[in-house]
Amino acid sequence: MDTIRLTGVRANGTHGVLDFEHERAQPFVVDATLYLDLSAAGRTDALTDTVDYGRAAKEIVAVIEGGHVDLIERMAQLIADRLLAIDPIAKVDVTVHKPHAPITVPFDDVAVSITRERVSAGAVEIAATAGNQAVSGDDSGTDGTDGRIRTADSAQVRHSSPTPRSTMHHAVVALGGNIGEVESTLRAAVREIDGLPGTQVTGISPLFRTAAWGMADGAPDFLNAVIELETTMGSHELLAALQQIEADHGRTREHHWDSRPLDLDIIDFDGITSADEDLALPHPRAWQRAFVLGPWDALNPNARLAGAHGGLVHDLLAAAPDRDAVELAAEDWMLGGRHGSGAGDSAATPAVDASARAGETASDMAASAQSSASPASMASADAKQPVDQYAPAVSRRAVISMDSTSTDAERLFREAIVTIDGIPGNQVEGISPLYHVAHFDGPDAMSAVMQIETKLPAADLIAALGAVEASQEGLIDLDLVDMDGVTSDEPNCRVPWPSARTHASVLAPWMDMDPNATLGGDPVSFLLAMAPDAGQVGMLSDNWILSQR
Repeated sequence: MDTIRLTGVRANGTHGVLDFEHERAQPFVVDATLYLDLSAAGRTDALTDTVDYGRAAKEIVAVIEGGHVDLIERMAQLIADRLLAIDPIAKVDVTVHKPHAPITVPFDDVAVSITRERVSAGAVEIAATAGNQAVSGDDSGTDGTDGRIRTADSAQVRHSSPTPRSTMHHAVVALGGNIGEVESTLRAAVREIDGLPGTQVTGISPLFRTAAWGMADGAPDFLNAVIELETTMGSHELLAALQQIEADHGRTREHHWDSRPLDLDIIDFDGITSADEDLALPHPRAWQRAFVLGPWDALNPNARLAGAHGGLVHDLLAAAPDRDAVELAAEDWMLGGRHGSGAGDSAATPAVDASARAGETASDMAASAQSSASPASMASADAKQPVDQYAPAVSRRAVISMDSTSTDAERLFREAIVTIDGIPGNQVEGISPLYHVAHFDGPDAMSAVMQIETKLPAADLIAALGAVEASQEGLIDLDLVDMDGVTSDEPNCRVPWPSARTHASVLAPWMDMDPNATLGGDPVSFLLAMAPDAGQVGMLSDNWILSQR
């Protein structure tokens, strides 16, 4: 019998017996051999006389990206069922590879191979459809030559439709509040938004203070910010999720113009203009609200608002009637513990004048953030001596490693990334795949690395990372692995990180993020090959930032 071979069909799926494998996608590779008679195709040169192997590959990917299974043996069976549903395939060999299986000894691959063919006796009839396969209990003696396939498996099987690839959307969300511990509430809201399925916060504005205009005398001032995000959610799905976050923080809607602990509004969604009564886009009053325009302009000076009243946000802010009622309160507010949180509390720290903040350096802000963190987590700002303290505030590339033995490591990493990106002078440029790290003498860990552009001196960045660690209660370990143009062996500022050269938990994700990366002049790929623990790491997911949780 003739054969068609498909080798190395790759996709990511959430398959495996361990709990984290149910949530974090990892790569699977499938080889398939299709047995059929190709004599007619050889004579006619017609696709109808052979198999569309593009369709066969899509069927394989549909299983990998489809519903969870515990065993790759089961995945192989589901793939075989789908392939045998394609006429005129009569037999298949299927091999499923799981190259990053969580095994604690060195290995190259784990694979399961099966052979299945059409049989004339069986209890289940599977009829191929355009997008899925329906199950019939008909046992009327149909053979396998009319497009119907019988299998020897007597249990009913129903395959779900292939999971469609979601469209990525861009949204701008305004945050505000004036009751309670507002700053901490806004920080929590940013992290909860970033934790929504298929969502990543990509930008966080400084924090602004706004008088509560249009409300009763004595109403507390508001704190306001704007975030940008990427999401696979639709606009109404995102709105519902934001309203649930509001409700979780005590927001009620009995009175529209009233003080509130948290207010979340979608300002823009893909630049769409819509008069939908449930969600008008863009937000119909955003064009004249400085407490939206000010933070948005600070986050993205090139931002543009769509719609009839649209234009450059910077220009709209200049014309906004309340532009003088909005003051910059904090640039590094995502670090926490530094500014008055209760917007309406008489003990809250007064708003910081924008002109005063304008002269504050990134180093000053990082040092202030440092003083707010746990003393045990970092050195004193007065004691440290940045290696590049006299250098101009140029932007440098820096690589930061993340490590945690917590079962909630993925969420902690995401929160750390959002916080680091929100530190003045920082911009996240790259995030590695997520790795599993096996330890023989303790709990397993998760690891990843991120690349940023930063204007902070190395010592100040290390101090800021310590503040982020403290905010995560020590459940995450953050290290500055490397910074362009910086070499230091000071006690509180060792750059490059000395032990990074022998840690596969750092080198493997770094190489995946940047195959051309070097450390101390040596290729990271070479260092990884020489690392003593190279066999203890395995990639879990290359899209974990947007994974479903």
